Amino acid sequence: MGNATNENQWAAMERLRFVEKSAFWRGSVNRQDLMTAFGLSSAQATSDLQKFQELSPKALIYNLNRKRYEGAPDMSCVLHEPSLEEAVALFLGLGPAPWKTLTPTEAAGNPGPVAWVTLPKRTATAAVLRAVFQAVLHGLRLRVKYQTMSGKPVAWRWIMPHALGHDGYRWHVRCWSESGEHWADFVLSRILEAEWPTEKAVLPETDVDWDTWEELTFAPHPKLSAEQRETIAADYGMEGGRLTLRVRRAMVDYTLAHLRLPMRSGNLEVAKVIEIKR
Repeated sequence: MGNATNENQWAAMERLRFVEKSAFWRGSVNRQDLMTAFGLSSAQATSDLQKFQELSPKALIYNLNRKRYEGAPDMSCVLHEPSLEEAVALFLGLGPAPWKTLTPTEAAGNPGPVAWVTLPKRTATAAVLRAVFQAVLHGLRLRVKYQTMSGKPVAWRWIMPHALGHDGYRWHVRCWSESGEHWADFVLSRILEAEWPTEKAVLPETDVDWDTWEELTFAPHPKLSAEQRETIAADYGMEGGRLTLRVRRAMVDYTLAHLRLPMRSGNLEVAKVIEIKR
């Protein structure tokens, strides 16, 4: 039997977060919003608004003419970390209520003031994903049918997966390729089939590129004007005209590609400062 007290506390906290999000992003909240969103009585909605004011006394200002609470211009959030993505989904999507959450795919087709880049879905079957995940989780050998970009025919290969990576667009599995005798990244959407893993993997060597961390330092290109350099620094959140990211060596090229910067093409030597021109 579930813990009803914990469930009630969780539900109450969700309502208080809703009050905070509405006041912070939409600018206002009233009893009817709570009643509609959560199916509450007028008395319970009033109680929730009072409870929120106790938790965050300076957050709400009551507008007597409009009969609603409005978020103070300088209000700070105490119950959630503000996220523009969440605000867009909650209050700018199309739906029966302004707090209906839309997926990016749903929102991409709406005529409202928000648009997403719609990317093709690149993934493997659930059976493949499960087998790969099990192999990574438990350190097992895995036999997969893999399709490469090298022009070679589709073939079954033995790999020893030990990690998962995401390049910002798609997942890959970091593994030892037994046929190639080297560390490789197998793109999950190119794994057509996978057998159920049962045999323990014995890695022949350490994956140095995965275990080694590098610091990538970015700066505005010196040939840009002072105003352009200031714009780049602000856009990337640089401090003192520099931005440093700590990245696994195996993920450096993916990081640079995601930022639309020239990749190292396998060269382990990387400039101390990567200059951004845009």
